[in-house]
Amino acid sequence: MIKFVWKHKYRLLSLIILCFIFSIYTLKNPKIFYDSERILKYAEDLEIEKKEIDDSSNLFLVGVEYYEKVQLEDLIKLQSIHYDLYEDENITSSQSVFNDISLHGLNFFFPFGNNLKIENKKDFNDFIKKINSKESLFISKDQKKFFYIIILKSGLGEDFNKKFIKNLEYKFNTLEAPSIYITSQVKGEIYIKEKVINELLYITFISAFLCSLILWIFSRNIKFVSIVIISVLFSITISLMISQILFGGIELVMIIMPAILFIVCISDFMHLVNDNGETKKSKLEYFKYQVNNIGKPVALTSITTAIGFLSFCFSNVLPISRLGMITTIGISISLFVILVTYSICIELNLHIIKGKNLQTNKIDNLISKFIKFQNSKKSIPLIFIMSFLCLFGINYFEINNHIYDEFNKSSDLYKEMQFFDKNFGGYKEVFFNIEINDNLKLDSIIKLENEIKSMGFTLDYSLFGSFKDIKSINENYFQEIEEKQISMKTRMPDIGSKESLIIYNKINQKANDLNIKIQLKGNGYLFDKLSDKITLEILFGLMIAILTICLLFLIISNFNFKYLLIILIPNTFPIFVCIGLMSLGTFYFSLSNAFIFAIIFGLIVDDSIHIITSYRFNILRGVNKKEAIDKSLRVTGKAVIKTTLIIIVTLIPLLFSEFNSISQLGLLTIVSAIIAIVFDLIYLPKLIRYFL
Repeated sequence: MIKFVWKHKYRLLSLIILCFIFSIYTLKNPKIFYDSERILKYAEDLEIEKKEIDDSSNLFLVGVEYYEKVQLEDLIKLQSIHYDLYEDENITSSQSVFNDISLHGLNFFFPFGNNLKIENKKDFNDFIKKINSKESLFISKDQKKFFYIIILKSGLGEDFNKKFIKNLEYKFNTLEAPSIYITSQVKGEIYIKEKVINELLYITFISAFLCSLILWIFSRNIKFVSIVIISVLFSITISLMISQILFGGIELVMIIMPAILFIVCISDFMHLVNDNGETKKSKLEYFKYQVNNIGKPVALTSITTAIGFLSFCFSNVLPISRLGMITTIGISISLFVILVTYSICIELNLHIIKGKNLQTNKIDNLISKFIKFQNSKKSIPLIFIMSFLCLFGINYFEINNHIYDEFNKSSDLYKEMQFFDKNFGGYKEVFFNIEINDNLKLDSIIKLENEIKSMGFTLDYSLFGSFKDIKSINENYFQEIEEKQISMKTRMPDIGSKESLIIYNKINQKANDLNIKIQLKGNGYLFDKLSDKITLEILFGLMIAILTICLLFLIISNFNFKYLLIILIPNTFPIFVCIGLMSLGTFYFSLSNAFIFAIIFGLIVDDSIHIITSYRFNILRGVNKKEAIDKSLRVTGKAVIKTTLIIIVTLIPLLFSEFNSISQLGLLTIVSAIIAIVFDLIYLPKLIRYFL
């Protein structure tokens, strides 16, 4: 294999370049998948009705906020928009203060019909009196905020939805109100699709620039830097092309893949060019020596990183399982590209690091400080602090999910969601469907509805919502209902899946006490039900990845169980310490961050493997244990420090992402990488000394 690559390196490079050109052509109009309901379609334990999903997907919430109480001119404009929406043939339902059942007492069977128009001061005063005397969902008590619920027809297509959103924004902006808030699942999907492409390009470009800068600092060889960056871009582009061919598009979560491949590729390159002072007669012999003694550990770390991503295959969520599959393929491609380009670097003498004395001296001094610190008593308090954080993180382990978890607090979508949460009962839809049977009592339904309201739900629509007195309902009214169930359409604040599931259980219990058969549906309920389940699946996949890597090392070490501790502790301890640090704030495991820890594990395991492999290599050459450990730190430790700096620098652009999963990936990986290198250079040598 080594001779084959060396002999045909230029032919192989030509093949890689052809694949790259084809990838560029394939990706000229990339399709970005983002459909939150695709997550729901893979739930085997829930029945999901397409109609209900479509209704929820096409729900629009609009908020209008004024500085002062509403005036006649403002109210006339607001009412004009209400009638425009009501007459739009593409809108199935439009609710506002102008057709509020509880405010105007409209006909029950036509609750959304026209009402008398407000045209003069008298109409305005009468309207304000009604608001002051009766409570309305669609206007705030201070009369500064107005609320519209709009349901668009389903199946109109993305292009129409984009146009509708623009027209809606234009229509409400004519009010000249200080703040307009429009939110919907459709708008969120379109917003994310537009943002993800920009962020993919931004993250790739900035990461490439920063990597080029730090590589030049380490190498002072611009040709070497160029070939490394080009190799990484080849790997990223070809991997995305494979996703486009296999799946017809690119998943939203694959936005993180370029940064991951940057880290993996450049980390592998840094280890390969790490010179241990051995001299060889020819370039081929040098290539063989580096591949056999450093390339094999590099391949092993690529396998362990790939195992971390393969753990995503245990998830029922298609986007996450595809991320795992394509990233694993990408790591394999990058390993092949690195091997070919590294052989060319040696052939053209591009692997030679220039001006390395200054950098080497600084890193040698840093490693000497680590060695000195590991033998001092100061290392004891540090490990106690880290252990405390580890236990703290385990103790405060929590799984929770919010719909807004994906968005940073500075994003427009997050601000819009918070407006509806705080002022108009929330944006998370939950439907309560009551089965009609002979034992169903009207007063029981009223009691259940009141119980639902008392738990923080806002009723947008209920068959009994407009009746204040149960006597006003005909006992034979059920016979007039064609459907076999009564539906209460509600919204609730996004309080998190943990609290929401407790409330759902309480409502189910209350329904049982009232002898009512109830079924909960709606996108809000499905999100709460599924998000925790999927989060647990991802964490389970991480456990499988850890066990798989442990088994791999048992096989490599001829089932020497001492290696379990040497592999398990350095690669899981930093993660738990990181979780402990984050738990000092408001950290919890969610869909947007659970998969990050599988990625972190795959990345930080590399450094300990290189140190352990270097130690074994030195032992096999007859070096005593102390010298073997010290030499491993002084030789391999250089590459470990460099790769850690590369990880930190490469991930800095991710910190500024508008998506929480991306920014948290950057933050958590940087923190874990720093903790990991401290542990690997201070405490891993002690573990090796005591157990091996």
